[in-house]
Amino acid sequence: MIKSAAETASHHRSPNPLSGQTQPLGPQVAHPFLRWAGSKRQHVPFLRAYWSPKDHRRYVEPFAGSAALFFAIAPARAVLGDLNGDLIAAFRAIRRNPEAVYAALTAFPIGRNSYYRVRAMCPPGLSEANLAARFVYLNRFCFNGLYRTNSQGGFNVPYGAPRNHNLPGLSQLRECALLLSRARLMNADFRRTLAEVDAGDFVYLDPPYAFSRRRVFVQYGKAPFSTLDLSELAAGLATIHLRGAAFILSYADGHEARHLFRRWRTRRFTVRRNMAGFSGARRNHYELFVSNIKGF
Repeated sequence: MIKSAAETASHHRSPNPLSGQTQPLGPQVAHPFLRWAGSKRQHVPFLRAYWSPKDHRRYVEPFAGSAALFFAIAPARAVLGDLNGDLIAAFRAIRRNPEAVYAALTAFPIGRNSYYRVRAMCPPGLSEANLAARFVYLNRFCFNGLYRTNSQGGFNVPYGAPRNHNLPGLSQLRECALLLSRARLMNADFRRTLAEVDAGDFVYLDPPYAFSRRRVFVQYGKAPFSTLDLSELAAGLATIHLRGAAFILSYADGHEARHLFRRWRTRRFTVRRNMAGFSGARRNHYELFVSNIKGF
């Protein structure tokens, strides 16, 4: 099994491949600028204990979402993949010019009526910065931070009446941009991203929950993650293990997940979810964390 980061001393410097000298990495963390339904942000302290910049040469995440763990550990090298092209486009725009995205974002009025006007904008007619700003704006003010599209690929989540109307600040976007400059960004299916995995990588996988017969409110895209995808993902874990990479996967606990991932070490956690959008509808769910790391 792969060695645990807890068995080695961690540090905060990384070799510069151009000079051969050890260089500071810049900001150690950045706060994610997106809300994301199903995000494992509450589990970041647990997850990052298994990351070691000494033992892991690169961070890989095939279901990037808000990239909460990536921003928390600030790796020197990374691959972030996601099938959501709007998400990856926003990452690229912020990486290239956070000032332009911030200017476009703060130009949008705030409120229910403005939300629907922004949602109705035609993406093909927008600049890169405005596309990214629209994505961040809708994410911030939509129902529960969901991303869902109709059959034509149009974003259709209703206004969410958030508790606060704060938008990401310019300094936050700049910090995220600096960390994103270390990452290869892939608008890709998880299979393509996992094909990039090599020895010494640390892979974190947080796939959507698979539903065999119905499309539910929290899923996005024309072809949502399915039980067939889940089986292929289980096979992919064996492949990346043979390549010498460490991985942690998080998924809803259940009979199917326990069966598919029975080969690996597992831990179970209680997760508080509020998918219904009302505090009285919050429920406890169980999350299964799966890994090939020794001592997990």
